[in-house]
Amino acid sequence: MTINMTMSLPDEVAAFVKAKGNASAYTARILRREMLAEEMAKSARVRAEAGIATTAAEPSESEEATLERWGRVAGR
Repeated sequence: MTINMTMSLPDEVAAFVKAKGNASAYTARILRREMLAEEMAKSARVRAEAGIATTAAEPSESEEATLERWGRVAGR
């Protein structure tokens, strides 16, 4: 399901997003990354409070691979 939204953006931000072609898909991708980053940060805080030391990525793992892996862990 999708929902149509209207947003007010600064001119330079709107121009940047429009230049990406499919503004909706680009915006959704960026927001999903932010959602996962927030979930990862919360998870890291909980693990740290429990005394569990972890890293966010494998040494040679790309950002995209890390986000994909954490998306699977988060059930997305």
